[in-house]
Formats: sequence, structure tokens, C-alpha cells
Amino acid sequence: IFLIAGGLCPTCAGSLDGAGSAARFDAPEGIVLGPDGNLYVAERGGATIRKVSQQGVAVTLAGNAGTPGSADGAGSAARFNEPTRLEVDVDNNLYVTDTGNSTIREVSASGAVTTLAGRAGECGSADGNAGNARFCKPQGITLDRDGNLYVADTMNHTIRRIDRANNVTTIAGVAGACGSADGRGAQARFCEPQDIRVDHDGTLYVADTANSTIRAISPGGDVRTVAGAAGQCGSADGRGTNARFCRQAALAIDGAGTLFVADTGNGTIRRVSSSGD
Repeated sequence: IFLIAGGLCPTCAGSLDGAGSAARFDAPEGIVLGPDGNLYVAERGGATIRKVSQQGVAVTLAGNAGTPGSADGAGSAARFNEPTRLEVDVDNNLYVTDTGNSTIREVSASGAVTTLAGRAGECGSADGNAGNARFCKPQGITLDRDGNLYVADTMNHTIRRIDRANNVTTIAGVAGACGSADGRGAQARFCEPQDIRVDHDGTLYVADTANSTIRAISPGGDVRTVAGAAGQCGSADGRGTNARFCRQAALAIDGAGTLFVADTGNGTIRRVSSSGD
């Protein structure tokens, strides 16, 4: 493990552009590698989107540090409220879960920000076209190869899809129903899912955080538990439901279908093979 940007010290708080250890981040939470080779960071505490070059130089791409709000615009004219997760497409456009605003935002490669779906300050669960749809404190976001966005709508306990025509639908779970059940679509239950990733086959993997489990959703909408046991916060390696996690909050997936899990409550990084180990 080595430092890319930011400071490792008790007094290194705040949000500041700069190179290497001279940069500062305020509660960075989401991170994604762009096709341009730069890292992009959702800085939750600073209410900004940051860019870190391959040389470790950090700059603010959008938002204004310490000034939360909700405003579309270019660069520092835009405002976010607790942005938590990021996704990026082949054209280097970023998609952001603006969690505090309960909206999904888009940031162009040049830093121009628009609201893609939801309405700032309105926590709800309505499906429909992007302007009429509502989310409630969404966090995880992922993009499939057909250009559909999938969102872990955390406080609705649901998984949502935004298609290329910007129509929003709920594909699994029921809004307001925190639980743990496998099944198809609305038969399934989640509890505060915080991250989501998609593989090359279109299978979605969900960090079902409050259940301390990893879930999978097939392209046909069938939900199953991949690893962990609902309601059993622990730390045990093993296969499938014999393994234990504790409020895991983030996922990554590689080309071979291996999942990597930020097992937050345990302070560890876990690996789940494609066979479920």
C-alpha cells in the first residue's frame, strides 16, 4: 500500500488541491478510474468531485469545497450534497449518486454538471421518467455495457435502473421494506444496500450492507444470496453462506468475475471468487 494523494496525519483534514501529500480530502468515499487514466473521487465531506492525475496531482473538477447544495453548472458553480459513489463511461462522463440531495447527477469530461434523475431534497420512490422519478439517499451506481445505469437506492431498500431514455424502474426489492429475501423482482428484499457492480454477463452484485451479505441479481431479475448470512455480522472466510461480513459498503469486480469487498465493519478487504469462496 502506498500513498497517491492526501496526507496521513491527525491534522490532515479539509479539502485542498495539490500534488501528493500536499493535497487534502474531506471524507472521500467513492472512487473510479477513468479511461483517461485519472482517478475520480466523490468527496462526501467536501461536497465536491475531485480528479487525481497519474502523477498524483489532485484538483477539484466540480463543486465548491465546504459549500453543500444542489445546483447544476460548470465546475465550481455546481453544488453537491454528500456525493458518495461514481461511475464513468467510455467518453469520460461521470455519474454521481448525490446522496444528500437524493439525486443522480452527471458530470461531463469538462466538468459541466447536470441533474440526471430525481429532485433535490425530495426523498421518495416513484418510478417514471427521470424528472418525475424519486430516490431516497442512493449510494451505489454502476453502468452496464448497454448504457443502462443501476442504482442501489439505499434508504428505499431497492435496486433501480435508469435506461438510456432516462426512464427509471425498480427492478428488485420494495420501497420501505427492509428485509432479506431471495426471489424475483418485488419478491426480494434488501436492507440499506450501499453499493452495486455489474459483470460482463449483466449480473448485478449488491453490497446488502445492513444485512451483511453479498447478493446477486440475474439479468432476468432473480435475486440470490452469494455470500454471508442475513443479520449475522462477523468475519469468517469460507464458501457462500458460511462466510461472514460486517456492514460491507463497497464492491469492485475484475474481468474474471472476482469480487473485491470493502468489509467496512471489519476493517478488511475481502475477495469472493467466481465459485463463491
